[in-house]
Amino acid sequence: MHRLLTRALILGPALLITTVSLEPQDTTVSKAPAIEVSIGLQKDKVPVGQSPWVNLRVENLTDREITMSEAVPHVEGDDGELPMKPHAEIITERPQPRPRLRTVVYVAWTIAPKDSSIHQYKLAAFFDLSRPGEYTVRMEVADPSSHKLLRTNSAKFEMQSPRH
Repeated sequence: MHRLLTRALILGPALLITTVSLEPQDTTVSKAPAIEVSIGLQKDKVPVGQSPWVNLRVENLTDREITMSEAVPHVEGDDGELPMKPHAEIITERPQPRPRLRTVVYVAWTIAPKDSSIHQYKLAAFFDLSRPGEYTVRMEVADPSSHKLLRTNSAKFEMQSPRH
């Protein structure tokens, strides 16, 4: 009996030690995006001198309120991606509260759980669209949970010569 008790006291801690892993654990968790993003255009043919407006639709896929903070448009023409204008500003369709400005550098917005929101962007505020031609726009939007950039679908538009 004494021998059995001695083995239990010796093997018990050994079994405990063997069941506790000292190896590093993989703590990376692949999170599903908290949002779904897409774009559409108000018009697909726009006279040079006017601006195309892109509608960014963001759907909150979570059960909690989320705050959106980053959405960047990208436009490609015949010669590749257009550079952003220096000091490009986000132009919103709605006037902002006091003072009633139409130009806003940074606009964060919240979206209720399982709801969606549409924000509009004036592309001529970001890019030189003074040449007639066909263009493609897409946006990159920061996912609020993973902070990864998600790409929207692409939409095509044409800048047309003004008619006299």
